[in-house]
Amino acid sequence: MENAVDALKIAFAIFVFVMALSLAMYMFTQAGETADIVLEKSDVTEFMDYIQISDVQNGERIVGLETIIPTLYKYYKENYTVIFRNSDGTPLELYETKTNVDLWSEGYTNRYYSNNKDTKICSFDTNEETRRHEPWTGNNKYYKQNLDMFLSGGTFISPSGNGMDYDYSSSLGRGGFIEKYKNNKFRESLGEYTYNETTNQGEDGTSGITEVKGKEKRVIVYTLIS
Repeated sequence: MENAVDALKIAFAIFVFVMALSLAMYMFTQAGETADIVLEKSDVTEFMDYIQISDVQNGERIVGLETIIPTLYKYYKENYTVIFRNSDGTPLELYETKTNVDLWSEGYTNRYYSNNKDTKICSFDTNEETRRHEPWTGNNKYYKQNLDMFLSGGTFISPSGNGMDYDYSSSLGRGGFIEKYKNNKFRESLGEYTYNETTNQGEDGTSGITEVKGKEKRVIVYTLIS
């Protein structure tokens, strides 16, 4: 009889434990979903309508470095493009790439200049940087280090030690992008463009370069106000 009572007690204790565990898991799940909703609603890009880059007209605003800098630090994480232009609409040169033009990936397109092999760069775009084989691509830590140096006017040291270092003080002046444009304002425009992405796997599953067409990418354009 005592064994039966003990067995019932154990069974009841297990039942209570399972119920408590299920309730805790449910609460954690709900908390996670609530946090995701809050983060999503706090992201200003959630409410932005993106249009073709050639037709960027609406949703413009005048901003300074306090807006531009956080945007730059997210371009490689969220895979959007940031383009800089002069007041007349021409590309605003940020730096000159040190990569070998002859080694750029097939299909590379510099859509911001008339010449696809132009080494002058006016944008931040992970796809373009990867195809140019920039030394900071492939690792978020190096993307951040490169931006740190670009903004402050320091030198980005190539992680591979191949000597492909970027001294941004030579292209932007002492103090880098921040010092050069700290007193300027930019007109921010939002848009999107369609690009062709490549993959190393063929359509039949074998190895080979295959082009995936029609992918859309967000773009933020900053036009310098004279």
